[in-house]
Amino acid sequence: MVLSKRERLILVATITVLMIFAVDRFILTPVLDARGEILNQKQELIREMEKASDLFKQKGSFTPKWEEMINGGLSSDVSSTESIVLNALRAWAQNYGLILSSIKPERERGQGGKIREILFNVACSGNMNSVGQFLWQIENTTLPLRITEFQLGSREEDGKEMSLQMKLSALYLAEGSMQTVSDIQPSEGGE
Repeated sequence: MVLSKRERLILVATITVLMIFAVDRFILTPVLDARGEILNQKQELIREMEKASDLFKQKGSFTPKWEEMINGGLSSDVSSTESIVLNALRAWAQNYGLILSSIKPERERGQGGKIREILFNVACSGNMNSVGQFLWQIENTTLPLRITEFQLGSREEDGKEMSLQMKLSALYLAEGSMQTVSDIQPSEGGE
């Protein structure tokens, strides 16, 4: 079968278009998709590297705080930590004229890692100034202690007699952990 010049031109154009389509479909598109995926992975790795670099830069500012916490009462003995916090809470309440209704420690179970926590449920009452000073003392202590929840109420309409219920979290080192800052790395984001 002899093809005319026009038919040969149409056949060549059709074969060329089919080849271009095949090259695009089976070679070019997969290569471009793989390249895009690699670029996305590269951007993700760059973000992770910048995040790690920022964490190393911030280590210098965290080190004094960790030293202060370790020297201020971060202990590897859970009973010792519990005793230190209980005594501190009682002393602060007495200093500021608060009446402690209850202090109940709750030891956390099943936590992993080098740093663990004990929760304390505290209920007390006193005047507004005493409650404010007590809260300020807890927030500014060198003990590894923070307020996780609190509820403040007034027994009277004038607000002179306040009641405070709160949950505190105290940190301690797990058994066998070293008490040096170089061994303890702060968690990211601080919760």
